[in-house]
Amino acid sequence: MEEMIFKKGEFGLLWPFYLDALLSPMLFFLPAFMIVYFRTLDFSLFQIGIIMAMAPLFMLLFEVPTGAFADLYGRKYSVLLGMALEGIGFFSIFFMRDYYFILGAFALIGFGSTFSSGAGEAWVTDLIKGEKKDFLHGYFVKMQSFDSFGLVVSGILGVFIVKTFGLGSIWLVTGGSFLLSFILDSFAKENFVRKKSSVSESFKKLNRQGKEAVNYSRKHGVLFYFIIASAILVLSGTLSSHIAWVPFLQDLGFQDHWFGYMWSAMAAVGIFAPSIGMKFYKKNKERGFLMFSIIASSILLLLILLANNLVFGFAILLGTMFFFFMQKPVERSYFHRFVPSKIRASVGSVESMVLSLIAILSLPIAGFLIDKIGAQYTIFIGGILAIPAAIVYWRIKE
Repeated sequence: MEEMIFKKGEFGLLWPFYLDALLSPMLFFLPAFMIVYFRTLDFSLFQIGIIMAMAPLFMLLFEVPTGAFADLYGRKYSVLLGMALEGIGFFSIFFMRDYYFILGAFALIGFGSTFSSGAGEAWVTDLIKGEKKDFLHGYFVKMQSFDSFGLVVSGILGVFIVKTFGLGSIWLVTGGSFLLSFILDSFAKENFVRKKSSVSESFKKLNRQGKEAVNYSRKHGVLFYFIIASAILVLSGTLSSHIAWVPFLQDLGFQDHWFGYMWSAMAAVGIFAPSIGMKFYKKNKERGFLMFSIIASSILLLLILLANNLVFGFAILLGTMFFFFMQKPVERSYFHRFVPSKIRASVGSVESMVLSLIAILSLPIAGFLIDKIGAQYTIFIGGILAIPAAIVYWRIKE
């Protein structure tokens, strides 16, 4: 059975990551209920957008130094530290009602995530390559599917927990999911040799690696345009993300506890989409695949103006999620194809830094637009903005 799913030696090497992707998402139903929770506190969508922007803001401020820290001191310890800080941040929100305290908690969450954002993928990639195995693309596909399976369960579990213990319980359970990830990933191997250096030398090297990663990304013919396309997609995706879909579906009569079932349905799509995408994926042909999925998603989002009932609106949502999940593992493989190992975490941090900046700006904008023109038109604008990303991919010369 194991050999039908995994290549020889794959599970033995990567089991902590696979179990983490399967189990911890079962406790991560926060996105299904977070906006609903904040609306019960009478926050406007603009205020909610600012709250959601705090995490990427602190990711932007600390992404490069913490990514370079992972390159110097090890991806594993960096990832585990990040998980601990994020878990503490989510736990703390359970005890808060003040808007500014909640902003501070999300700042801590954003800071913690910088330790794992680039280092997580770099840890696994270098581990696989260090063992001279051909597991990488299959790893990203399986991780997407395992993660989505866990999220299917999480939505249903979330409905039960929210109904039984109230919306506030989402913060305690989310903190628990990070604790579980911390425990499981602590058993994973790392292909990293720690080097001795003084504190001053370490800081100099951190700065040098950060600059090297920025310059490498800026001058690279593929990575530069890849990051531009990704930035456009973040802007488009934010305007058509759950900050817009929650009020849109509520306007169509969607009940609050149903968002758990919605979360499960979206995750179910994520189980099958990567495997379906693999049937059309050809190695070293990622660019065309990504262009197709972006255009298809854009067309679906433009149909939102015709959605005047829950069935049509829900079909559009699941359709766009299908293409998102289908393209994600291909996108990550395409990125890592052009990044050398020694600066992999730092370049990943540069990517996250740019995308964080776009998210910081677009989340309050999305909230403002929803407050002013409504969620339906905001989602439509998001569909329009996805088109330039496909054009950027088309212009890449490999």
